[in-house]
Amino acid sequence: MKRIFSFLMLAILATAGLALAHGVDHEVVTDSSVIIKVAYEEGGAMSYADVFVYSPEDDKVEYQNGRTDKNGVFAFVPDKPGVWKIKVDDGQGHGLVTEVTVESDMTVHVEHHGHSNKNNIIGAIGVVLGIAGFVFYWKARNKK
Repeated sequence: MKRIFSFLMLAILATAGLALAHGVDHEVVTDSSVIIKVAYEEGGAMSYADVFVYSPEDDKVEYQNGRTDKNGVFAFVPDKPGVWKIKVDDGQGHGLVTEVTVESDMTVHVEHHGHSNKNNIIGAIGVVLGIAGFVFYWKARNKK
């Protein structure tokens, strides 16, 4: 019985230090962040869309990436002034690219309101119609 009691006491003392090692510290910051909220033109949040943030120093490797939340919201904290690029893509052909300027005092100004893939679709339709027009013109010209 003494052995079991000794073993239990030793186990309790050994695991007490481990329990203290799992503490987590945190800080809630209420300023200096950029918050973007994206939604479809028809309404409805662009939930869980991929987001890529590029710093003023590197527009090839993202400074941060992640996903929008259920409400289409994503936030990041810039660490230096300059023009920051934000790309959002829902993986189904919808997305946007926008830029924000962070001033030297770390205040944020919107540079562009971005563009959606709708503009790309309209451009693609224009190209197709232009090619079709050229083909019809060429056929009509060859008939004469």
